[in-house]
Amino acid sequence: YINIFAYDYSGYGLGKRRKDNIENNIEPSEENCYSDIEAAYEYLTQVELVSSRQIVVYGRSVGSGPSCYLAQKLANGDGHPVAGLILHSPFLSVCRVVIDMGLEMTLDIFPNVSRIKDVGCPTFIMHGTNDEVVPFRHGKGLYEALPEDLRYPPFWAENMGHNNIELDMTSVFIKKLQRFFLHLLKTQGSQKKLNQENVKRGIITGLEQNIGVTFSHNELDEPVIVSDSEDEIEKIRSTESLKKKGSKLSRKSSKLSRKSSKLSRKMSLPTAKDYASFSDLDDDDDEEEDRSPSEKLKSAVPFYRTVAPVSREEVECLAESLSNNCL
Repeated sequence: YINIFAYDYSGYGLGKRRKDNIENNIEPSEENCYSDIEAAYEYLTQVELVSSRQIVVYGRSVGSGPSCYLAQKLANGDGHPVAGLILHSPFLSVCRVVIDMGLEMTLDIFPNVSRIKDVGCPTFIMHGTNDEVVPFRHGKGLYEALPEDLRYPPFWAENMGHNNIELDMTSVFIKKLQRFFLHLLKTQGSQKKLNQENVKRGIITGLEQNIGVTFSHNELDEPVIVSDSEDEIEKIRSTESLKKKGSKLSRKSSKLSRKSSKLSRKMSLPTAKDYASFSDLDDDDDEEEDRSPSEKLKSAVPFYRTVAPVSREEVECLAESLSNNCL
């Protein structure tokens, strides 16, 4: 399942009705939009304790500006990159919606085309081909500006406008989102495995180079402290050695278990009548005591019953086993 955290920008929608916004005459602005999305992100990560790697930022139309801003800010070292970015009917920049001179203008706002290359996460762009509010070329231009390793196949909604993709193509719209989320999960799974390998490799390298106290991070972003103490080094190396030996013993045990199971399937189990026949043997008979376990077993018919061809070695093995456990 997916949790959705939605909010309004200052000066928009429900943001207009807030008492403090009314009293302070808060108006829509680029700076306020940036502050709002930062506040939303801080609430999720600091109050709800949601990892940034579990957050997918979704920006539609004007929302594409703050979304690109946050993704770029986090990817550039001010936090951890988000898991993914979805841009729905986005624009290259606000001024380019009116007039596109191919250059970033000084007074331009929400310069998405300049930020998209630094978002640092897989990005899914959808745009209607008949969009008359934000022309289709804006979505296509942002996709082309993305680094190739961050490009997720876009959704160019044929004959759709600016506000009707999710209404007139609901099933396709939802399926496209589902596939993107599955792609993110698959990507994170591969990255998690790689991180685990890198952390282990980093610890061993740090110990061998005797670099003192080093900080690495595992997949949960918990610090891993590596000490340069000789005792600690020896302890870790001993632990690794024991793990390898334990793994070898486990494989050998599994192999013997499979052989034992195979042998057991070839032999039938004794019944109560069989045990009665076997108990009738004369324990005081010196000659009987001198006989080998396998000979005793063979004479205790029908205690030993063959249901599949077996070798002599298998019979001897089973006889010895039974003599140790039953006699």
